[in-house]
Amino acid sequence: MKKTLITALMALAGLQMAQGADFFSTAESADKFSFGARVGLNTSNRTISNNALPYCYHRESWGTGFDIGAVATFNIRDWISVQPGLFYESRSGSYTVTGDPKGSGLGEGYTSSVSGTRNSYNLTVPVMAIFNFNVCDEIRWGVEVGPYVSLLLGSNVNAKAAVTDSADGALLPIPEHASTFDFGFKMGTSLTLNRHWYAGVHYMAGCVKAWKLLRVENLQKNFGGYAKGWVFTLGYDF
Repeated sequence: MKKTLITALMALAGLQMAQGADFFSTAESADKFSFGARVGLNTSNRTISNNALPYCYHRESWGTGFDIGAVATFNIRDWISVQPGLFYESRSGSYTVTGDPKGSGLGEGYTSSVSGTRNSYNLTVPVMAIFNFNVCDEIRWGVEVGPYVSLLLGSNVNAKAAVTDSADGALLPIPEHASTFDFGFKMGTSLTLNRHWYAGVHYMAGCVKAWKLLRVENLQKNFGGYAKGWVFTLGYDF
């Protein structure tokens, strides 16, 4: 009985070790290269420094957009891959500014309020390192991280409401003009079914100031803040 129990335990331990080896495989990858298409939805924001506009309240809100692009995956080993990509991205959000900042041109006792929406369109190139784990024969789990660069293709701001108490109708200066360049890091996780069908979620953290330098009479400064966003992606690898 004791020998039977020991044999069964050794067999179970051996099975678990084999499954562990399959879960993290250091073997050569069966496919050295693959090409994939990606499409996704995002929610993003551009933060702003708390002291960007003195004596006023400035709120930046999250908005939605979409991503579409392609990736090329180079499988170094079964457990690690390098994946550059090229994406066209839309970003949106809304803003509200209320107050009487220094240099706005408003007299003492006057206030102004502006609210609206913003949109931007970017060309983004991420380069991701992907660590692969075999959940089972049909499903792979990926842990993905890497840098990205993003170039602004265009942007626009739509004011939905503007109210002022000043006699000359002056409004607050609003830094709603996105920076033309962003650099940051993209990180997330993914599942791939049968080495073809892909689903992923990523967080993008910008490291470059999000706004263009605003120049208004008596006011010239950078408003700080960074771009950030969540991206939910579906895709297919050929």
